[in-house]
Amino acid sequence: MKTHILPKFLPPALRDAVREIDLAKGERLFCMGAPVESVFFVLKGRLKAVRCSDQGVQTIMLQAAAGEFFAESALAAERYVCDAFATQASRVAAIPAPLLLAQLRAGGPFATAFALCMASSARRQCSRYERLRLKRARERVLHLVRCEGGAEGRFPLQIPLVELAEELALEPETLYRVLRELSEQGIILRTRSEIRLIAET
Repeated sequence: MKTHILPKFLPPALRDAVREIDLAKGERLFCMGAPVESVFFVLKGRLKAVRCSDQGVQTIMLQAAAGEFFAESALAAERYVCDAFATQASRVAAIPAPLLLAQLRAGGPFATAFALCMASSARRQCSRYERLRLKRARERVLHLVRCEGGAEGRFPLQIPLVELAEELALEPETLYRVLRELSEQGIILRTRSEIRLIAET
């Protein structure tokens, strides 16, 4: 599993204040309602933020993989509004929220770089919500590859298919079937490391 490093645009004051946290699969990072102390950067693994309805139905509100910030929206709140867990063995860098806010208020190149990074994160989240509104499993898979596979339509398989099915709100068996059908139809090429779009539908 690849380990990432902190973004180069983080100023020394933030780097020196970072605290690294190791999490086992399923371990909680923070609880809904807890005071916001940190924003996180995923060095290794994968995290998810979830909310549960009164009926006990769990909804994934946010996911982040290695190389991405996590819970950055907490900068605008006093308390976390979700529960956060590691979906696989993970390591995160905890960046003190008050110090991060102070650096942003100071402006300069860091504030610009962080804003652009957040814009990219927002795009990914918007694509995810759009994807989940699609009714057919086939449409969700193709949307994922088109939106997250870059210009060449190559979506990297960085997580097990079981976790990818959860991200797409599909049963694992449904995802396996759709991937098999798309492969047989010559629309995608699936390897152990990626799903590549080779023909448009």
